[in-house]
Amino acid sequence: MPRSRHSVIPWIICLASFPAPATPAPAAEEYRVLRAYLASPYVEKVDYSLYEKIGIFFIYNVDPKKPESISGFFREFANTSLDPALVRAFVAANRTSRPIDRRLFPANTRYSSQFIKQDAYSLSRVGFSPNGDEALMYASFSSLLEDGHGALVYLKKTGGAWSVVKSAAVWMYGAAVHPFQQIGP
Repeated sequence: MPRSRHSVIPWIICLASFPAPATPAPAAEEYRVLRAYLASPYVEKVDYSLYEKIGIFFIYNVDPKKPESISGFFREFANTSLDPALVRAFVAANRTSRPIDRRLFPANTRYSSQFIKQDAYSLSRVGFSPNGDEALMYASFSSLLEDGHGALVYLKKTGGAWSVVKSAAVWMYGAAVHPFQQIGP
């Protein structure tokens, strides 16, 4: 029995109603986010070096491989609920690290071959929301003194520019070394 072309239309409409899978953002957009963070007031040192790779190297007290751990931490300590797709994209982006593309940072940027070095920032890969206007990253600062810290950072793109909306400190050197450590089982 031949199909009428009208019986195909409901299938096309049904398929069109599913959102397209999120595609990875181009490297240039990832670097726009990283540069926006480095230019924000959350970066208190102006004379720093960048670890020569981007990717997560350690996050105390939050499992970077579990979206629910990241979402729960951000909800509890930053009083902000993150889009689950954004958090999944962040986890997926950080499965592997990659060398920094030095061409995408200012020419006077200094680099470090170690992520634990005095006045060195290490940055994660960036996860993007499906529509590309939200981003999640992790940044840590190593001072080898008593002011090192690490934070999950939520950014939004407005009018083509990225800015930090919330930063949730995951760890800080000093008071009890890791003040966000959970006690108990």
